[in-house]
Amino acid sequence: MEYFYHLVPDPFVGKDLIPLNEMDRESKLYKSHSRKYIGRESLTEQTIPLLNCKWNDVIQFSSVHPQLIIDKLREIQPDFKLYRTKCFKVSVLEVEGKYEGVIFDRNKTQKKGDFSIHADDIRPLNSTQYKELTHLPKETIAFWNRVKEEGGKYLWFPYIPHIFLKGIVDTTHFEVIDLY
Repeated sequence: MEYFYHLVPDPFVGKDLIPLNEMDRESKLYKSHSRKYIGRESLTEQTIPLLNCKWNDVIQFSSVHPQLIIDKLREIQPDFKLYRTKCFKVSVLEVEGKYEGVIFDRNKTQKKGDFSIHADDIRPLNSTQYKELTHLPKETIAFWNRVKEEGGKYLWFPYIPHIFLKGIVDTTHFEVIDLY
């Protein structure tokens, strides 16, 4: 079985994951989640091929188990602090046919600061196309090592393929796992 992952928001109220564009822009929730894009605001305006919607119209999932990310970040940055300790573990079979979804795998040679999304970066999400990653891409590790040496922000998911599900996502039947 192939899975993808989404950190459980803290706090998480209700059962739905809501895209930024569906949130009240004056709400505390929107302001909290939109902070992730400071310095990368142009990313939020990118249109996602196949889904024909903006970056902020989807819920984003990781193709790598977050514990792999946490373990490597602790290796690189010994004072790494984990604030969210729960994660949704979602089977691709569980969402196939229920949501419009794509696999986003950005061209790894794309220049820093270029947030454009190209048709070649996108594939339809289905159980025949999707394979969960069992290791971190070397580009991800190199990115974190550069941040350690040069400074900057330790983004959790650089160069890791994302899964995008369009619209509000009901988590009622998603498995919740613990991270440590």
